Amino acid sequence: MGVKRKCRELNQAKNKFVKWLKDNEADNIEIFIGEDVDDEWDYYRDVSGFVGNKLIVVRFMMWNSKIKIEYSNEDYSYRDMSIEEFYELLAI
Repeated sequence: MGVKRKCRELNQAKNKFVKWLKDNEADNIEIFIGEDVDDEWDYYRDVSGFVGNKLIVVRFMMWNSKIKIEYSNEDYSYRDMSIEEFYELLAI
């Protein structure tokens, strides 16, 4: 099953983040794909990787068509980010 049409922009953000991790020579990149349980989430992906010694974790979520991105590392934590805010944070 492919990504739902309304989730494509969020999925593209996830893919850009994975590319950003690879471009920054991240180690141990992991992608968790949340399975739809009774259609609770429109989209749920958790991506993590180590850039240097710093663990970066980003959660991409859509619930009832509302996008939310959570970003955290050892120093910072951001919640309820839009795709645009996420791109600005990583300068991508």
